[in-house]
Amino acid sequence: MGLPKLLSGAEIRVHLAPGALIACEVQRTWGRATVTRKASFQFFNGERPAAMAALQRWIRETPGQRSLVWIVGPSEAQYFVLPWSPEWVDPDSRTAYARAHYEQVYGTDSRAVSFFFGDPSADGGQLVSCISSALHAELSDFARQCDCELSAIKPSVASVWKRFQSVLKFEEGTLCVVEGDHQALVRHDRNRIREIVVRRRTAQQTVDAALKGVVRRFTNTADRGASPGGVFDLRLPAKQGFDTRGDATYAVALCGAL
Repeated sequence: MGLPKLLSGAEIRVHLAPGALIACEVQRTWGRATVTRKASFQFFNGERPAAMAALQRWIRETPGQRSLVWIVGPSEAQYFVLPWSPEWVDPDSRTAYARAHYEQVYGTDSRAVSFFFGDPSADGGQLVSCISSALHAELSDFARQCDCELSAIKPSVASVWKRFQSVLKFEEGTLCVVEGDHQALVRHDRNRIREIVVRRRTAQQTVDAALKGVVRRFTNTADRGASPGGVFDLRLPAKQGFDTRGDATYAVALCGAL
């Protein structure tokens, strides 16, 4: 995003969560962010097109130029850690290596997948996120249909990791990212991610108390109080239009904006 847009402008941020499109409009005036609108569009399997149409109408309610950021949740994304070396600075070499690694890990053709690369850690490891190329095309087409400039498509776990890296880089433990009925467990040694596991969860399920090291949780659910002892919640700062406790549903959508 260029300097003029950081100083002023409207940004639509949409979290493609399990079973919901969770949207926020963020207005920036001279670098100060205000959340001006929020909405959530629920859907069941096979009903996402109707939710996308409702989201498009919501976006168009406010005229003017807008940018669009998609944050893709765990039900639509996959993750792995790529060993990193200086030779992967070349984008073509890095992508080819990622494709070969993806096929080894998941046993499927990588040609139908789009990759997103995190910053490499100092001791040699890089977070790779991937979504289907069909979904990437769908989200890109949606931006054009809404007359929005597509600013970014970001898998959610990568977004949360980057937002709170200033805290996590000093710790050894697990980052737990909770999104609806899914949770991602990111085991890390300071800046280096060792392993990522994504799994479903029930409404009553808390963070696994057996996790070792410092355990931090970032969630878009209202069950913050259900975490066991020794688990520390990560929260975005309160801003005009966003209450850090009452608006937990929108936390992932706003991660990186606040």
